[in-house]
Amino acid sequence: MSARLMANPEFRAAAGARAREEMPTPPRAMAASAEKGKRRRAWPRWTRSAVKATLILVPVLGLTAFAGSAWKRGNLADTLAAAQDSLIQSTGAMGFRLSEILVVGRSETERDTVLDALGVRRGEPILSIDLAEAKQRLEELPWVSSAAIERRLPGFLYIRLSERQPMAIWQHDRQFTVIDRAGRPLADAAELARRGNQRIETLPQVIGANAPQQVHTLLSALDSAPTLAPMLSSASWISDRRWNLQLNNGVTVKLPEGTADMRRALRQLEQMQTASHVLERDIVAIDLRQPDRAAIQTSATAQLPGWEDDTKKKPGKKS
Repeated sequence: MSARLMANPEFRAAAGARAREEMPTPPRAMAASAEKGKRRRAWPRWTRSAVKATLILVPVLGLTAFAGSAWKRGNLADTLAAAQDSLIQSTGAMGFRLSEILVVGRSETERDTVLDALGVRRGEPILSIDLAEAKQRLEELPWVSSAAIERRLPGFLYIRLSERQPMAIWQHDRQFTVIDRAGRPLADAAELARRGNQRIETLPQVIGANAPQQVHTLLSALDSAPTLAPMLSSASWISDRRWNLQLNNGVTVKLPEGTADMRRALRQLEQMQTASHVLERDIVAIDLRQPDRAAIQTSATAQLPGWEDDTKKKPGKKS
C-alpha cells in the first residue's frame, strides 16, 4: 500500500499542499510581506529614476536661475570684475608693474603723442593694460599705418610702429598739408618746417581741391618714368580731369586724361629726354595731350633738338 501511495503523484502534491497550509507563517515574515506589497503598489518601477533625476536637476536649475538673475542685475559681472581686479592688483604687488616703454619704428610720430595714445602710466600693473585698445588708439594716429604691442614681463611694454611715408604737400585754401601716397593727410607742413624737418623740402606739391584723391595714380605713373620723377616740382589737378606737371627747371608738361594715356605720355617724354635731352633745352611747355604728337612751346631764344643755329659763326670767317 505504501508503495502505491508513493507512486501516486496526485497524492504527493495534495499532501505537500496540506503540509504548507498547516505550517504557521511567522508574524515577522507576514509583516514584511505586507509592507513589501504596499511598497509595490504605492511606488511604480519608474519612480526611482524620476527621483534621481529630480535630485540632480533641481540644484542645477536653481543655480542656473540664480546665475541668470544675478547676471541681469549685474551682480555676477560685478563679482567677476572685482575678482579680476583683485588678481591684477595682486600681480602688481608681486612686481609686475609697468617700468619701461620701448618704441621702435618711430620717425615722424612724436614721443608724447605715442604716450598719450597709449593712455598708460608708469607703475600701474602691467596686466591691467588692454593691448587691443592700445593698438587701436595707436593706429588712429595720422602717421601710423600699423602697430604691434606686447608685454615683456615683468615690466616692459614693447611697441613696434610702421609709419606712412610722406609723398607730397597738398596746397589748398592757403594751407600746406603733408599727404601720403594714398592722399591721406599726415601733418601740417608749416609746423613740420618749424620743427626743423628738412624732408618736406624735397616733396613735390599737388594743387587742386580733389588732388589728394588722384595723387596715387600720378605717383604710380611716375614710378615707370624714373628719369622724370626727381624733376617734379608740383602737379596741378586741372578741371578734375587731368594733370599739369611743373618741373624744377620751369617747364610745364600737359598730360592727357585717363591713367593709360597719362602713362603713355610720360613714357614718350622720357624717351624724348633720353634721346635728345629735350627738357634741357630752352622751352616753356610740352603738350602731350594728343596721342600722335607732342607740341612744344618755346621761349624767344629756344633751340629745339635738330635745329641749327644759322647765326653761329663758322671757323675762318670774319663778320
